[in-house]
Amino acid sequence: FLVIADFFTTTYTTRRAQWLTDGDGNSYSALAEVETFAGHLQQARAEVIENLGLSLTTTFSLWCPITTDVKAGDSITDGTSTYSVRAVQRNAIGDNRHLEVMGELDEVTPDES
Repeated sequence: FLVIADFFTTTYTTRRAQWLTDGDGNSYSALAEVETFAGHLQQARAEVIENLGLSLTTTFSLWCPITTDVKAGDSITDGTSTYSVRAVQRNAIGDNRHLEVMGELDEVTPDES
């Protein structure tokens, strides 16, 4: 009997904008690592993309432990690709409790200079 957690085989890192203070007491915003976790990524269904109003993006669903600290607005990376979190759905029923994180692939155009 397999449970969804058996598919959590890739390591991801959550980054969130936070206010920090430099040595002179000046405040600034920067992305800070929040948590590293294991999860499973797959391309999102068309209905999810439509419900989020994302028509021209590459959208993915990431399943991860229900205790993962991730919020809409966060950035998630696997070391190769980065995703902007658009929504988080908590699925807390039965043996397959998990978060379903909907995110867009951040596509970066290579520097052509």
